[in-house]
Amino acid sequence: MEFTLEDYIEIYALLDPGPLAAIDCGSLCEAACCQVHNQDMGMYLLPGEEKIFTPEDRDWLSWEIHNPQDYDFPHSWVQPVYYARCLKPCPREKRPIQCRTFPLAPHLTMDGNLQIIWETLELPYQCPLIEKKSSLNNKYVEGLQKAWSKLIKNSLIRDLVRWDSIQRERDKVQLHLY
Repeated sequence: MEFTLEDYIEIYALLDPGPLAAIDCGSLCEAACCQVHNQDMGMYLLPGEEKIFTPEDRDWLSWEIHNPQDYDFPHSWVQPVYYARCLKPCPREKRPIQCRTFPLAPHLTMDGNLQIIWETLELPYQCPLIEKKSSLNNKYVEGLQKAWSKLIKNSLIRDLVRWDSIQRERDKVQLHLY
């Protein structure tokens, strides 16, 4: 299943508002994950997600085209992938899916069940929501479950979530379900 622009618009809508209903979670950490002066900070767009961005978005977002074989991607990923970086703080409604999902992440169990867990990546900053295992907006968590349930219908995205899940299992990363 390949996602259309309309599919991505629907998925983005499922992830609004963000983790905290009343405030932008970036206000808790001074938007540590969005520090534009750190050239190493960025995220990969999901297959087809680039459709959501317009030429006007180039004033705050840049991206590079990467060969997935040169990075940590499943073998099924043979098409180029887009690595996005913010040039300045983004319009909140335009945040890519990986930004909207944070501080949670999708995880597939060995029997293929989707779970939503606290992000397990080693980060160059501390997220207060992860550190405290804060209570998150119920609408956001429900939307996240629906969004990832839809996203993993795309075989490449499912392969990526499975790939990341297998690596967590292999590395014996302690998972914290949300």
